[in-house]
Amino acid sequence: MAFCPNCGKEIDEDDQFCKGCGSKIKAGGNLDLEHAKDLKTESAGADNKLIIIPLVLGIIGVIVGLAEGLSCPMLFGWINIMTEMVIAVVGGCLGIYLFKFKKEYLIAGIQFIITGILMTFLIGNMALIGCIIFIIAGILSIFLTKKYNIDNKVLLILPAFTVILMLLVAILMVGVGDYNQSQLADQVTISNVQNTITQSYGYYDGSLKGDIYFDTSLDYVSMEVEFMDANGKVLDTTYALMDSTVEAGKTYQFDAIYMKEEKPYKAQISLKNDLNEDPFYVQEVNLA
Repeated sequence: MAFCPNCGKEIDEDDQFCKGCGSKIKAGGNLDLEHAKDLKTESAGADNKLIIIPLVLGIIGVIVGLAEGLSCPMLFGWINIMTEMVIAVVGGCLGIYLFKFKKEYLIAGIQFIITGILMTFLIGNMALIGCIIFIIAGILSIFLTKKYNIDNKVLLILPAFTVILMLLVAILMVGVGDYNQSQLADQVTISNVQNTITQSYGYYDGSLKGDIYFDTSLDYVSMEVEFMDANGKVLDTTYALMDSTVEAGKTYQFDAIYMKEEKPYKAQISLKNDLNEDPFYVQEVNLA
């Protein structure tokens, strides 16, 4: 059994020209069987025009991942949003690099799939479209090329690097977030607090009202008020202020309603600009 040294097609021993590519067969120029199979696999992949689809999907995935991060509501956490965008760009570009320049289609497929999964891990369904695109790109990278082996196993470090990068970026963002939170606390002023809670028909009802001034703009802010008894036990929790945006230099009114049989002795006001983070401002008010 003999094979063409140019395209790997099986030929007869006495053939002078390949029936597949037309190349002239030199004496002693036949390939061994394994080399011929690899050559035929690579040739089949190169001739498959659909092979460009995973590459195009990878590029689209990067663009969509950025767009989903930019359009994601801040209540998902700006740390998660920023990390998702970094992973979409870096992870997607690494997949494109592995596919286009290294021809490591199996590793490229793994890279695309991991990138999509990490995106949804960070911001959930807000990254669903990008995740689906990357997963499809990963599956097609493997099955369209029909190359299931890895030539350079060292390149497996790139998918692992993507996971590590996510953790490093998240840690960095947490550090930056803690600093920003401490700065925000100095840019909030609560004033004109009024306690209208009185006993009536066996219940204590009324509200805790007041003004809150912001010296900075925020994309999202919420005020949580916890009413407590004399021992610090939480009797009730209510949200007194929830705005998608807060303008700098503007005063807002808050109104925390209370209606329980137990008498509240104090209230704790907590401000958050992200439902996934700790409060950036806390203040206790004596109601006794």
